[in-house]
Amino acid sequence: MKHLAMALFGLLLPLAGLTAERPAVLDKLAASTWVAEGPAQPERVAYMFTDMACPYCAKMWAEMQPMLNNPANTVQVRHIIVGLINPDTSFSQGAAVLAADDPAAALARHESRFREGGIQPLNPVPDAQRQAIQANTRLMMAMGLGGTPTMVFQDSQQRWRFAPGLMDKRDLRNEVFQLPGDAMSSE
Repeated sequence: MKHLAMALFGLLLPLAGLTAERPAVLDKLAASTWVAEGPAQPERVAYMFTDMACPYCAKMWAEMQPMLNNPANTVQVRHIIVGLINPDTSFSQGAAVLAADDPAAALARHESRFREGGIQPLNPVPDAQRQAIQANTRLMMAMGLGGTPTMVFQDSQQRWRFAPGLMDKRDLRNEVFQLPGDAMSSE
């Protein structure tokens, strides 16, 4: 399950080599600990590996908000919180998001205030949240992925793909969210 992913920013890559393993990989993504944004009853889901210390994750989160809030949107984005970049903030801020009464609101507070330091860290990190972040990080590494953000989604041709790095807004709109062109006219 190794991919040449991390240096290929902006590319939409197939889940190559995972044909036989794809259902198991998708089951593992679904069973991971994630924070959902978008419709409660989505037609499709996309998974985004997110690190609380990642400036590109914050930027991609901001760029997705108009699409997530678009009335035509039918995609739920599930943020899989990982701890790769900074052992302290990745885990303590990730734990604060996962332990919040409303994790999606906590994620929004963090990402929208990323440049100011983000959400208040949770110290010490509770075992449950630490274990969840560690398991998510192991899942990401087992998939051969090593950087954030990385999006895993079903494209407009119904093919499962992953996109390492910050995605282009056009690719987000057309491939991940699959919104009609005029639905994004305010962007």
